[in-house]
Amino acid sequence: MNEVLTQQLYRLYTAEVYSVLAINDDRYQKSLQAAGLGWNGEAGITQSNRLSFETEMRMQAGFAAQYIRDQASLEPSTTKAQLLSGPQKLYRVASSISKAPTGVWWFSEKVAAHCRKEAGAKPQDRLDWLRNVLAVCFNFGRFDKLERFSLRQGESIPTVIGKGLPMPYYKIDPYIHKDTGIRVIDNFPKDYWQKKGLMLFGGELQTVLPWVPKLRVHPIDSL
Repeated sequence: MNEVLTQQLYRLYTAEVYSVLAINDDRYQKSLQAAGLGWNGEAGITQSNRLSFETEMRMQAGFAAQYIRDQASLEPSTTKAQLLSGPQKLYRVASSISKAPTGVWWFSEKVAAHCRKEAGAKPQDRLDWLRNVLAVCFNFGRFDKLERFSLRQGESIPTVIGKGLPMPYYKIDPYIHKDTGIRVIDNFPKDYWQKKGLMLFGGELQTVLPWVPKLRVHPIDSL
């Protein structure tokens, strides 16, 4: 999957300079600068900078594909890169206490409509439904803050879509102890052993944004 996804993303990345990202995402701006296109792509793709642009985008495509493979959250047979064109709305659920950068995992209006239909009108019931079908482990944050951004007519961005895999209630990853070199797991949640074996269903289509138009992202009260 890694090489195929890398090639799919590379074709999208090199097809054009995506204006909504060039204006609204600092990481995309840094890639444009690194490729010699200026901080917001104002230089355009020319014969003189085409090679450096393609080299930068090949590297970024590889990073994105590797990240998705490492997360092991999407069913490989359903995972592919595609261009998302406006008008579109995308949503995500975040943690109200997190200071981390805007996340890359989103869901579509179709999933939001499914949530409204299946979970009912209560905000917490909708959040619980989303956590289950998006399979967001309970130690990945509070999952209590909704965000949305919109693509307008004529705008587009590269995305990766795939069906979410089931996930454990808690996902605890081992790390290599710096002194012993042994793989270690610690900092278990208090009820880890009581919840061990419980699974979150997954199954809904998820949208991963390698670059997020951050200045377009706004909190919303409900779906």
